[in-house]
Amino acid sequence: MRHSAWLSATPESAAHEKQQPISRLERMRKSDPDYDPDMPPLEGAAYLIGYLFEAGPVMSAGMGPGPITHTEILAWSDLTGVELQPWEVRYLRRLSFDYLSMSHTAEKADCPAPWGVARAQLTAKTMREQIAALSKL
Repeated sequence: MRHSAWLSATPESAAHEKQQPISRLERMRKSDPDYDPDMPPLEGAAYLIGYLFEAGPVMSAGMGPGPITHTEILAWSDLTGVELQPWEVRYLRRLSFDYLSMSHTAEKADCPAPWGVARAQLTAKTMREQIAALSKL
């Protein structure tokens, strides 16, 4: 979910351009129309991501987007005939919160991708720096 939100976000630098702001994914596909980003591997309840995108990963909530509510999930479930277990509803809400959180974070132009080689390199670098700082104590 976080990777999808990161790809869908329009970085603030792009939002201030003279032309229509575009998402990271649209920008990547401008240079390569066949670009299909690597996505994190999904195990177990991957079908719930499809459900969430069907229902909408976020909804309008007063001053901007908000996480999908239990009421929205119930309405989607009733309209589609999909019966959800309580844990699936909780998981859908958690996915929605994750999507929304990353959407806000990903608006920063220098926000690294939450998944992939670049993120793994950043995490490794941060860990090395933290270990080096600890060894100086």
